[in-house]
Amino acid sequence: MKKNLNKVLALTLAFTVVGSTAAYAEVMKGETTATPVPISTEADDQAEASAYISNTGKITEVADTEDGNKVFTMDNENGGLRFVVSPTTTIVDRETGSVITADKLTEGMEVAVIYGAMAPMGMSMPPYMGQVTAVVANADKGSISVGHFNDDLLNEKDLLQLNISEDTTILTTLGTKSILSADDVKGKDAVVFYDITTRSIPAQTNPSLVLLLEEREAATEDTEEAAVDTKSVEAPEMVALRDAAEAKGYSVKWQGKTAPVVLEKDGMTAQITLGSTTYVVEGDMAMTSSAAAELTDGVLYVSADVVENLK
Repeated sequence: MKKNLNKVLALTLAFTVVGSTAAYAEVMKGETTATPVPISTEADDQAEASAYISNTGKITEVADTEDGNKVFTMDNENGGLRFVVSPTTTIVDRETGSVITADKLTEGMEVAVIYGAMAPMGMSMPPYMGQVTAVVANADKGSISVGHFNDDLLNEKDLLQLNISEDTTILTTLGTKSILSADDVKGKDAVVFYDITTRSIPAQTNPSLVLLLEEREAATEDTEEAAVDTKSVEAPEMVALRDAAEAKGYSVKWQGKTAPVVLEKDGMTAQITLGSTTYVVEGDMAMTSSAAAELTDGVLYVSADVVENLK
């Protein structure tokens, strides 16, 4: 009887060891298997340490304001949101990875709205949010993750780690004149666009685009003393884009009012979008002009600083 009991215990232990080994092997196997892993971007799932919140839903209403902004109403299972988008708000299309203007956000589109975790919000129904940090259009066309990434490019939940390559586009909501690298992402809050991840823990991904989230500096107490009468400030100089760009040796490709104008020279490209102050140089440098590009009598005009930044 005792011998039989010992046999049972031995077999049980053997199966336990085999099962544990198989489970371990499956995890290790997952380190090289690329499979989509859902990373939530809903506000309720965000860690308290994150400086930003994302709220995803479908646009149900669009309204223009007298000051040139747009107010969007978004519906979702959490009660929705009303939010303001200005000409300087960064809007990125999840489907194409390109910077777009607010007029491309239409009713029925799925969007992800990103704003500061401590940003004030009105108590109306749906809640009202002032100008937001960034908007992701067509948010349902692929995976996105919002979070803070440490020096190992691991987010604050230890769930997603970035493997940034030469194919990764890195932009910032404030614009930059320098080419950004993986080092610029370390210690930053960001929106990450990706398609597949490994099955390891943490999941690893090679993102197609990383948008660094940076707020413009808030006004200080000395703002009133330092303020200049806006009536005395001269409007930025506007120049005809085609003439100015061709004078610098660029070819100019007009693709219609809804697509960026593409400038090319010796393998270098720039994209300028009608109605936007954000333009992209060399494929991955998002910059901000002093005035939005405008179309007058069939001629596209941009602020002079845009042309000055073309090499």
